[in-house]
Amino acid sequence: MSDLNDFEIFYQKITGTTSRLDKEAILKSYQDNFVIKEILHFLFNPFIVTGISERKLAKKVADVNCDFQNLSALLEYFRIHNTGRDEDIAVLKGFTAELSDAHKQLVNGIIKKDLTLGASEKTLNKVFGAGFIPSFNVMLAEKYVENTAFVEGKKFIITEKFDGVRCMLIFNDAGKPTFFSRAGKSFDDMNELAQEVMQLDPQYVYDGELLLGVKEEINSADLYRMTVKVTAKDGVKTGLVYNVFDVLPKADLLNGCCVIPCEERKTQLSQQLKQLSLPHVKDVPILYVGNDMKKIDELCDKYTDLGREGVMVNIADAPYECKRTKNLLKVKRFNTADVRVLDWEEGTGANKGKLGAVIVEFIAPDGQKYKCKVGSGFEKEEREFFFAQPEKIVGHIIEIGYFELSKNQKDNAFSLRFPTFKCLRDDKNEISMY
Repeated sequence: MSDLNDFEIFYQKITGTTSRLDKEAILKSYQDNFVIKEILHFLFNPFIVTGISERKLAKKVADVNCDFQNLSALLEYFRIHNTGRDEDIAVLKGFTAELSDAHKQLVNGIIKKDLTLGASEKTLNKVFGAGFIPSFNVMLAEKYVENTAFVEGKKFIITEKFDGVRCMLIFNDAGKPTFFSRAGKSFDDMNELAQEVMQLDPQYVYDGELLLGVKEEINSADLYRMTVKVTAKDGVKTGLVYNVFDVLPKADLLNGCCVIPCEERKTQLSQQLKQLSLPHVKDVPILYVGNDMKKIDELCDKYTDLGREGVMVNIADAPYECKRTKNLLKVKRFNTADVRVLDWEEGTGANKGKLGAVIVEFIAPDGQKYKCKVGSGFEKEEREFFFAQPEKIVGHIIEIGYFELSKNQKDNAFSLRFPTFKCLRDDKNEISMY
């Protein structure tokens, strides 16, 4: 096939150099090559999913005759048939059956969308034009404790903060739903939820958190681990509840912003989900609307006491911005403790030649001592100082902040969630959890 021959030549060129400038020059030489650009768009576009993985390709499926004459026809097939059915696996295997090993690996890598070229979406957009590869960005929250002044005098909305797996529901042009992680990776085999969400308006994008549906009360740390176990497993995923907290037109997500005010978006979402009453798709209830900032601490304390993660504060008239923004704030209560530093380790990357983390000892509710690593919270100067003089911290008591104690399901050992260095406590000699 001529298109595969062309792409193989391109692939050898682009992977044959590690120079960014050389890669850009190679891409520019293909500015007018429709075939190469079509393949690159398919490979890098986060909104195109195929449902095909290495695990699925290992399945034994019935042979089918695949009469596609070129790679372009195969790509068009997988733009529509994107659920990873046995029939789709068979089509791919039928297409590659008579190909050389080199071409087979290229085609499989394209359809699995894991073929690496050493070039990024940013580079492709620089060469082929902005928007050639659409970006996948969701709205991310800043910390309330650092932005309390920003909220003063504004009308805001408070909702519960779910400690789940962030999930964006997007319908493709054919009206089929796909569930994406925050990083733009698709969750495969979400059959149960996929069937329910077909009742939603496909012109909109839905933003929320996946949590395993359980009847008994479970603390947020354990429920999060149970949820991740389900979302990360191979095969059909059931028992998940999609807790939706925002909605916006699909076109606005692609453009990076939705100017519809938050309060209006949440009202629209609530009305739609209330009318449908879907068993596994739930609206995240609004706890408060107004400008009384005392309600923020009051509700955060209430939900923290219930074993939940905290609350979220949304500025009522704010747009949906596909970036981290002060218009969305997370409010969590961190515990503090005095722990003993047992050891330390050098950092990596930007922290190479500096302190990376310390190993600390703390006391759990069972009275036993456990160890964990603390790598966050250190200033640059502190990392340099303690790296040069580790004896100034090893053996000493430090104060840390942490979200909660959690227990490892495998060995029942305790650990601390999100431990963060606060300060050295040379005025103390004993471990203290408070």
